[in-house]
Amino acid sequence: MRNKLLPTLLLCFLTNLVLAQTEVSERKVHFSLMGGIHVFGETFSYEKIKTVKGVALGLDLSYKLSPEKSGLSFHVQPNWSNYIRTNRENNTSYDYKIQSINIPLLLRYTFLTGKIRPFVEAGLNFRSRISFDIDINGTICRYEPAMCFPGREKIDMHSQTSQDRVGVLAGMGVEFDIWKISIPLSIRLNEGIGTYKMKHQYEDHYYYDDIKTRNIQITTGITF
Repeated sequence: MRNKLLPTLLLCFLTNLVLAQTEVSERKVHFSLMGGIHVFGETFSYEKIKTVKGVALGLDLSYKLSPEKSGLSFHVQPNWSNYIRTNRENNTSYDYKIQSINIPLLLRYTFLTGKIRPFVEAGLNFRSRISFDIDINGTICRYEPAMCFPGREKIDMHSQTSQDRVGVLAGMGVEFDIWKISIPLSIRLNEGIGTYKMKHQYEDHYYYDDIKTRNIQITTGITF
């Protein structure tokens, strides 16, 4: 009887040990729904930053380097984003509308282990623009022949301009627990590295350069 009991106890011990390790490793991996808004931004490097519109919707896949709630974690946040900034000049409005697919890769450091945990984060953002339009409402001017008239016009800039595919992200925030879920809330700067411009410059034709990705976002989510 004793000879059968010892192997049974040993098997139970090893099984519990494996299950415990599995639970710890599962707690390191988290899946989140993520959303946010753009609150400030600029379209050209020479502009002053001002209020803008736009949203970001995506996922947050994270891996904690330790099972504790505090410490370092790595985040991949694929998302779709749209950005709208309106400039006004001489009774004419210019709406700059940009849509992009983004893949931020972030390192986050979380302080404390309670139900309310502040954090800081930073990393790179890999960006693929999928549309860039300028909607003009007011005075429309032509170069050939030279003339101006009231009206509306939409300029497709996506095919005419280069892309800024890499940027930096940095921000801070707080994460708090509600029942079995966690809700992060952060404010962060999203800035492209360098500027971009139109691919060709023609005589007697509009030309845009020094185009800049720079905006301030507020993001949140639900972490399972």
